[in-house]
Amino acid sequence: MTGLHAVIDAAIDDYRCETPTDQQTPAGLTDRITEYLASSGYPIALDAGSPA
Repeated sequence: MTGLHAVIDAAIDDYRCETPTDQQTPAGLTDRITEYLASSGYPIALDAGSPA
């Protein structure tokens, strides 16, 4: 497992443990993963590439 995968797995685990099941949403999970990646120094902006 890479460091990236470990950060994402930690974010998922924390979200599932800290957020009541009836309040969990895909958007909430995505936000948590984004927070963890940013705080760990990973870039979070997607590179859309060169315009056509």
